[in-house]
Amino acid sequence: MADKQALHILIMPSWYKSVDTPVLGTFFEEQARALQNDGYQVGIMYPEFTPAAEFIKRSSDKFDDFYVDKGIPTFHMRRHGGVPKLRRLSYKKFSQSANTIFEEYCEAFGKPDIIHAHSIFHAGIAAYFISKKHNIPMVITEHLTAYLMGYINNNVDINVAKEIFEGVEGALIVSNNFRKDLEENLNLKSDTFTVIHNLVSDLFFQKYTPISYNGSERFRFFTNSFLLPRKQINLIIDAINIMIKKGLDVELRIGGEGPLLADLQKQINEIKLHDRITLTGKLWRQEVKEEIDRSHCFVLASQYETFGVVLIESLACGRPVICTDSGGPRDFITSEQGIMVEMHSAEALASAMEEVMKNYNKFDQKEMISYCYKNFNEHHISSLISDFYHKILVKNTSSDIAN
Repeated sequence: MADKQALHILIMPSWYKSVDTPVLGTFFEEQARALQNDGYQVGIMYPEFTPAAEFIKRSSDKFDDFYVDKGIPTFHMRRHGGVPKLRRLSYKKFSQSANTIFEEYCEAFGKPDIIHAHSIFHAGIAAYFISKKHNIPMVITEHLTAYLMGYINNNVDINVAKEIFEGVEGALIVSNNFRKDLEENLNLKSDTFTVIHNLVSDLFFQKYTPISYNGSERFRFFTNSFLLPRKQINLIIDAINIMIKKGLDVELRIGGEGPLLADLQKQINEIKLHDRITLTGKLWRQEVKEEIDRSHCFVLASQYETFGVVLIESLACGRPVICTDSGGPRDFITSEQGIMVEMHSAEALASAMEEVMKNYNKFDQKEMISYCYKNFNEHHISSLISDFYHKILVKNTSSDIAN
């Protein structure tokens, strides 16, 4: 078995940054860089699966790109999904295309010791095909809420997911609640997944900016996400409106972009709070940190979260958080870090936000940072992943010897 310094990991994310989406899949890159910093050879292969209908708008159904991104060789391919009614055939053709790119990767950088895919749909499907074809151990980490939100409901897709989760050498998941829910939802064994939390980038631990609140200045809330329905940002806007009507001096900044941008701006305009609520648009990582540092508290109102990276990013900056009880945050949010709201309503959020304001200076910002660093720093999480890789390799080597 290769030692740590020589171990070669190929990471295959199901979504990743590109010219069109430069902040997509940031946490995949951050995990890759953490492994790279710990001495691994790391490559990234992003096989983008695109519905066939989308290619009507494009001149070609094929896209291949290669670049070295700060020492990490990165391959990006895009292929359409074929005929929806022939899902397995489409997935096979997609995987065969991905295998061609994989073989180009191996020719240039060598054969990886482990393939680590992120989410079954759709990089995990291609990774599984490649893993079996080339006899390379595979690890899958699942991140998608779509199983639990009802978006993945086709029997073929459900069966494909189960086959891969049960067939790979190792399956990871990012929170205990998500593990339990997904194992029950797909009728998997209760020990299918091992929980390893997401990491928080070292960027958020840099240059701590303390902040206090004396009750006389304006209190600033911040949220940041893709602007999707399940993020329920409309509830945060309504909560701010409730607080302002009570005479509280508050404001909200909303970071991110997405399909609900126009609807949220319309909501803000209708309640005439454009001077108190700002949609910032897309934020780069450094800009996210700067927004957190300028804010008193982070708010997340998601319907369901597999984990909640934005929450630990805020804790890493010493800011308390408010979140709805959305699953993943149960692993790490306590009264020392903020408030978890059971009711998914604007009134419940407003009440929690007011409580944080009243008790703001009781939160120990340095203790929050210490807690977050101990549990979620890059080296700690990459070490847990490293240990998992080595267990997989030992198990795989023992199996080969037995056979």
